[in-house]
Amino acid sequence: MSTVSTPGRSPGRSPTRDRRVLILAAEIAETKDRRVPCLLLTLREILDSAQATSQDGRRIRKEIVEYNLLEVLILVLKQDFSVVDGEWTTAAKLTAILSHVCIGMDLPGKEMQDFKDNQLPLITENIFLVARRVQARYCKLPNRAVNEKERTLLLSNLKTVLEALTYLASGYLEVTSKLIESPWLLQLLITDDAETVTQVMDMLPKVIRANWVVLKKTNQKTLYSIMDELIYKLSVDSNVNVGASATKCVLSICEYHKLMVEILCTRYRGLRPLLGKWDGRGFSRDLKNLLLLLEAGTAEQAQNKKYNQAAIVLQAYWKGYITRKKLDRANKSFSKFQKAFRNRREQKEQMKFTRQMESDAEYLGKLNRKKIMRDFKQRQLHTIEILPAAKVESYLQNEQTQAAIQIQRYWKGYNERMKISGRRDLAQQTRAAIKIQRGVRTWLERQDAKRGDIPVSLRPPGLTDERRQELHQYIVDWREENPPKHKTREEIEKLHAQTQSLLNRYYLNVKKNRKAQQIREALIARVDTDSELVSLAPDLSHVTEKDVEMFSSRSVPVATKARVNHMEQLRIMKLPWYRKLGDEYQDTMIEEEEDFRLF
Repeated sequence: MSTVSTPGRSPGRSPTRDRRVLILAAEIAETKDRRVPCLLLTLREILDSAQATSQDGRRIRKEIVEYNLLEVLILVLKQDFSVVDGEWTTAAKLTAILSHVCIGMDLPGKEMQDFKDNQLPLITENIFLVARRVQARYCKLPNRAVNEKERTLLLSNLKTVLEALTYLASGYLEVTSKLIESPWLLQLLITDDAETVTQVMDMLPKVIRANWVVLKKTNQKTLYSIMDELIYKLSVDSNVNVGASATKCVLSICEYHKLMVEILCTRYRGLRPLLGKWDGRGFSRDLKNLLLLLEAGTAEQAQNKKYNQAAIVLQAYWKGYITRKKLDRANKSFSKFQKAFRNRREQKEQMKFTRQMESDAEYLGKLNRKKIMRDFKQRQLHTIEILPAAKVESYLQNEQTQAAIQIQRYWKGYNERMKISGRRDLAQQTRAAIKIQRGVRTWLERQDAKRGDIPVSLRPPGLTDERRQELHQYIVDWREENPPKHKTREEIEKLHAQTQSLLNRYYLNVKKNRKAQQIREALIARVDTDSELVSLAPDLSHVTEKDVEMFSSRSVPVATKARVNHMEQLRIMKLPWYRKLGDEYQDTMIEEEEDFRLF
């Protein structure tokens, strides 16, 4: 096409331009007009590669405008797509591409204003033209099973075109105004075909919702024409989809344009009885809102009725919720009551059964005891009968003795069993007393250990009687040589406070100093003992295991230090002879020793 700028015709192009756009522009410039729509379909992939609001997306759209691809898109929509590959499906895809190109356009101020004033109206008209042609072709096809696939495809294409128009209107206020005032919209609405008209009426509320301010600036005559057609659809048509879509359109217009409510009530007075045919057809909520507008007469009254109705609905839902909660709570309470009643009844039956079983067992026990007693008496009588008369008395005495022993055994067992709980408590008390005594003894031992510390009243080490007399004489001489000067009471009190402070500081640190002194004396004694042991140590040739054990240390740091020193001495012994001569090697050896220690 002559309107497309090729890559060779843009000498000032930036190296960051999208190469895909350049190649597409070159192909369109060299191809025939009939193949241009199919080539333009590749713009969809280029646009989808970046978001519209991103920097790459804005750059791609700017390049499309610079290479006049936007003008090609606008012009292509005017041709007849019956002779193009893909036919009206290609046209629908091109309208979607065109709407996506326009949304997110970032041009300089003057070019952007020129785009809005000149190109946007033309784009809207061309998209409407495609929609009208698709609708006309759909209406011409007879409604037969043979044409069902083609009709479905055309209906899908019309939906795509209308969605592209809605998407374009959502980004530009000028498109919304042009769309509502366009005569193509009335032509699309006037058609008697239910499917296409439904899609057009579904598009209208979306456009109004996106830029509802346009309704107040729209010509009243245009709005009357649209309202006339919508009311006509409601009055005459019997298709449910048409009625539902027309009702939504009327409600959308009245919602965003309050003056249309009064016009609706005055201009279409006979509409209310005609709406009765739509009762129970599936859109009762919208129909109810429309009847509410017709009854109110004004937007304020309709709004008040709407609020009242909403309040009634809220109250109904709230009361229903509260009632359901109360009913649920009552059901739970009844369930708990019934469960408790059943449990209580089962417990009573179980207790009754248990008592019955106990009474039966007791009765059987009594019978058994009576039987045992009777058998015992019979055996005793039988025994007495066979015994000689002289042994009967001793036998009866022996039986009484055995009975007494049996009674005493049972009584002692019962008595011990009754005492076992008291013995358990006594054992627990005994264990508690033992634990308390153990704690008291531990506390007393800690107190004795504290009292066993060095008392601060002891004399400091090295203070003998001679040294004490010497110090006393030194103090007396110093007082004679330095007699006290006359001081005021405040100075004396200050001096006394300083003296007490020094004395307190001394007594605070004396215990720590005494302990430190003890530790030092212990270390000195240990050093003397170790030095004496070392001096009395035998030669290595005469060392025994007892000597090794005597000179070994169980302290890990001491053993580690000894091992390190031993390894260092072995290393020095392995050095060559020239490393052991003179003082010039001493520094090196010292450095090596320091490195070894650091390691």
